[in-house]
Formats: sequence, structure tokens, C-alpha cells
Amino acid sequence: MGKNKVSIIILNYNEPQLTVRCIKSIKNLDYKNFEVILVDNGSKEDIEKFVKHSKQIKIIKNKLNLGYAEGNNVGIKHAKGNLILFLNNDAIVEKNSLKPLVTKLMSNSNIGAVQPKILQYPRKDYIDSVGSYLIQSGFLYHYGHNKKDQKKYNHESEIFSMKGACMLFKKKVLDKIGVFDPNYFAYFEETDLCHRVWLAGYKIIYTPESIIYHEGGMTSNKMKSSFVNFHSYKNRIYTYLKNFELKTIISIMPSQILLCEIASLIYLITFKFKLSYMIQKAIFWNISNFPKMLKEREKIYKIKKVNDSDYIKSIAKKVRLEYYYHLFVTSLAGYED
Repeated sequence: MGKNKVSIIILNYNEPQLTVRCIKSIKNLDYKNFEVILVDNGSKEDIEKFVKHSKQIKIIKNKLNLGYAEGNNVGIKHAKGNLILFLNNDAIVEKNSLKPLVTKLMSNSNIGAVQPKILQYPRKDYIDSVGSYLIQSGFLYHYGHNKKDQKKYNHESEIFSMKGACMLFKKKVLDKIGVFDPNYFAYFEETDLCHRVWLAGYKIIYTPESIIYHEGGMTSNKMKSSFVNFHSYKNRIYTYLKNFELKTIISIMPSQILLCEIASLIYLITFKFKLSYMIQKAIFWNISNFPKMLKEREKIYKIKKVNDSDYIKSIAKKVRLEYYYHLFVTSLAGYED
């Protein structure tokens, strides 16, 4: 048994069958020093009809749906491990997936968090996530997403942001940088947390020796596209305003806002008026919450140990213009409400 105890935090919201499937795969792990903290986010049906308390499984029941960020924050408060694994309930872990993550995370004091290779389910030969990188516009480049798995995705690398479906942190790092920002109900909350890992002087490593499977979209597919649009755009802008240095904001934000307006225009001319409006609402939210953002910047600078230039060179990527075509025309214009 490994000397490092892993607290595995799983959220459930009206998806007991998925949660049972996830926990079943966890029980088969060859790394046995773990606890499961199952946080039920105000589900209609009692989760204890499907999952029982045990020595390794602790069930926390929230009266309301607190969202991904606050739901996981509740789980962190009950964690006893020195390592924290955030795992989506629509994920399935391989038997040997946890050990290489723990080994890599503990191999260097400068590593704050690690992500496995996340493959799609049931299309197990396709990539869901091998990490995300920052691009000049402020959008993220999800390297390999939806591509067939190949040898080139088997190389360990530093990444800007992990996917919230599965990411392992040192608890002492979370104690330094803080937990998920409660201003994020959904979307981009993991990127904000990962950003703070880099700001505090730690690295995030993609570890391909570990493999899990992620069904994806099981919660977001139940949300209205307008809800998704608002929170994803609002949170991305808010994250950069509170985390980046002023010179980086000046460099990134004009192109970020321009592309937001282009996306809004695409929705407008395709008669998706509500989606177009939600982008404008997201921009206005950041303007109206500017004093709140300034207070959050004060907190960030208390944990900040490096300049933007020190880490951006490691986690930034250049993309071709066709990436934006796929980002806006294919994905964004494809929403239905």
C-alpha cells in the first residue's frame, strides 16, 4: 500500500447509475490507500439507495445543487488524504491508473498536480483530453481532443490546464493556492484553479502512463445552451482579469473580446438570439463585477511567486487559423437551445 493517501472526490447529481459504475471501477484499483468522498449535490433520489457508507466511502449530502466548484469544495473539507483526486462520476478508471499519477506527483516538489490520459467512452481509442494549452487569444487549445489515440500522445508534458474529469493535486498545494472559486457555478473553474498552481510556482504534468475513460457531457447535456454559454464566457474573462498581470491582460484581452463578439455575431446571424445575448451578458457581468475582481486579484498576488513570462512560455501554443474555424463555426454555431 502506498504511503500517500488519496482522497477521491466524486460529485453526484441525479446520476446514481453512473456513480455506481465509477465507484465499481475505483474498487478495482491496484493502489489501495484511498478514500472516496461522494458529494451528492441535492439529487432528487437518495444516493444511499445505490451507494452505502463504508470505511472507504463517505457520503456527504448537500441540500441544493452547489455546482462543480462548491460541490467539490465541500468534499475537500472532509478529505483526510495528503493527495486530492477530483473525479467525475461519468469516468471509469483503469486498474493501474492511480499509481503512476501518485508516483509522478510525488517525484518532484515543484509538481503541484497531474492529469492522466483521458480517453472517450465508449470510443476508447479516441482522445478526450491530454491537457489544454493557452493560445494568444485567451481561448484554450485542447490538444488531441476528438482525435484518434496515437503514439504522439504518449509523451509526458507540462500543460496549462487539466480537465476536471480527473486531476490529482497535492493537498498542501491546495492549502496554499485556495480551493475552487465559488463565483464559478460551472465551466472554467478547473482552469482557474490550474492557473493558480502555475502562479504559485508549481508545474502541472500530463502523465500518459495513467489512463481513464470519460463518457462526457452527462451533466452539461441537461443544461440549456444559454446557461452554458453565459458561464463559459463569463468565467474565462473573469479568470484572466483576476489572474494575469496587467501587461498580459493588455496582450490577450482585446483579441479575447473580439472573438467573443465574433461568436456573438455568428449566433445572431444564425437566429440564435439568446445565445448571442448571453455572450454580451457575460461581458457585462465582468464589467459590473469589476470591484469584486479587484479584491480577488489581491488574493492572487498573495500566493503569486512567479511572473507571467516565467510560465507562459511553457504552457502556450500557437494554432493555425483553421482552429478558430472549428472552434466557432463547427462548435459554437452548432448549439441548440
